[in-house]
Amino acid sequence: MGITGEIKQISASTLELFREDPLLIGVFRDAQWLPESALWQRATYWKGESAEKTKQEVRARFGKLPKSQGLSRFIPGNRKQWKKTYDWQTLEQQFLAEWENPELDLHKSWQELTFLLAGYIPGSYATSQGKIPELIVDKGYKKDFLPFLVIENSAWDGMPLVNAFGAGTEIGYETGYGPIRYLSPGDEVGQILDGLLELSQEGFQNRFIRESQKSEPLPWIDWSEEEMLDWMTDYYNEIVDYYQSAVRQQKALLLYLT
Repeated sequence: MGITGEIKQISASTLELFREDPLLIGVFRDAQWLPESALWQRATYWKGESAEKTKQEVRARFGKLPKSQGLSRFIPGNRKQWKKTYDWQTLEQQFLAEWENPELDLHKSWQELTFLLAGYIPGSYATSQGKIPELIVDKGYKKDFLPFLVIENSAWDGMPLVNAFGAGTEIGYETGYGPIRYLSPGDEVGQILDGLLELSQEGFQNRFIRESQKSEPLPWIDWSEEEMLDWMTDYYNEIVDYYQSAVRQQKALLLYLT
């Protein structure tokens, strides 16, 4: 099936919950599969016994975190044991409300999109045309994504590098494919939206075309696929729309692989 990239809008209040106790993110992700979730109205492809089994399994475990996972644990740097109890009914309603607006699923195209938007392949910072000066990192840098939001007037092509999927602060929870990151509502989400709009659809397409026409274009992308430019352009516009919606509603964003 492959690793997919996802961007999820959340409210500022939910982000604060996660920053206080990142293990609640696991509960939040479970909530999308609860029987009452709006996801089931959209998931017309998934019905029958398998879907019902998933609903009931999630219902049975929702709100039953082990003590080692959020109810009683040690906070780094704090010798006192931190105990926390939750109103699970209230949290359930809060999380279900968050899932009324679905995530933006980049499917398996998150690597290509990161290259075309931000100038690098996650985990590989030397692109085929040589390193973009602004993206040179210290020797030994191990993270998959680079820690910038927008780089104006890049040396690559004079257009902005926009880290629309790779940016964000690690929140302290991993999916199994790396850490979940977040962008704060307002300034951080707004900066990336501004970068996307400055890049523009035309600029994005021109960047694709220039790379595809090189004698040795980046091998990570199948430049021979006739519809690849259309697919990437559709994703660009979906990302812009999702960021615009987040800015209008003052939402934070979670960014992660699954």
